[in-house]
Amino acid sequence: MEKHDYLINSKFNKHKYFHDKNVCFLDIETTGLSRKFNQIYLIGLVYFNNKNKSWYLSQFFANNINEEHILLEQVNKFISKFNLLVTYNGDSFDIPFIKHRFKIHKINNNISSTDSFDIYRKIKKYDSYLPFDNLKLKTIEKNLNIFREDKYTGKDCINFYYEYINTKDDTLKDKILKHNFDDLYYLLDIMQIFDVIQNIKNFDIEYNDKFISIEIDEINLTGDIINIYCNILVEKPDINFIYFGDTFNIIQKDKNHMIIKLEVNEGFITPTKKCLFINKSKLPPSIYLEDMTEYMLPEDIFVLKIENKYQMKNIKKLIKQLILYILNF
Repeated sequence: MEKHDYLINSKFNKHKYFHDKNVCFLDIETTGLSRKFNQIYLIGLVYFNNKNKSWYLSQFFANNINEEHILLEQVNKFISKFNLLVTYNGDSFDIPFIKHRFKIHKINNNISSTDSFDIYRKIKKYDSYLPFDNLKLKTIEKNLNIFREDKYTGKDCINFYYEYINTKDDTLKDKILKHNFDDLYYLLDIMQIFDVIQNIKNFDIEYNDKFISIEIDEINLTGDIINIYCNILVEKPDINFIYFGDTFNIIQKDKNHMIIKLEVNEGFITPTKKCLFINKSKLPPSIYLEDMTEYMLPEDIFVLKIENKYQMKNIKKLIKQLILYILNF
């Protein structure tokens, strides 16, 4: 078993996302998907060294399958100083896999007492807000303009590893280490996705030379009614956000929370793509809405959802116009 340590150049601000947590990013490479029958041959960690105020990346590599036990013991000892593990889909794969291998080797693991932050699980609930084809790691990287040098997959690395065991060809080992290195190194940059989500959900409304900050908290459907739950981030006790009309309602639960309810229609925006839309002609004439999607649409159609993706630019514009309407009512 060998350990590789690297000082990495990163300006990632862990306090922005994790406050005072002692955080460690984790990624594993395995010989297959079965935690029962396959082994872990590489565990990579990225962590902040508080003494010299720098980020480090460490890799624990098993030169053969029989070294898994040593690898796990070393990693178990190493991670005991952290209180938060950050992964991408780690709650479903990496962490259960490691725990099971600890159990097989009869190692009292430190992971069970360490909190987990799974980036994939955190952003999955916002999938319908994000204009991405999927939430695969490389898709997120592409949309964040992260372009890695490594072109291999985890499956490629399995083949490289078995070939390395037989040949001890260091070029194969280097490919594996590079793949894991890039997975971890760019995981720091992947945290930008939470800034993207915040920008998608949040916007300001200018009213009487002041700004009302709104955050879209949740969107759901009840039959043909769309419910848009919003947080009012700036306290405005002098403003009443309550309105009941023929075409939409705004219910203010308290000074910081409101629900906007509108009737929606279902149709096809293309011969194969479903959409949800509102008919602009049913809204008060003073409410001006211009559809921001890429489609050529009839004048009265304003699209809120295409397939499983909410059209957030349109939704934010709709909320803004409805609120301005009731404030000037």
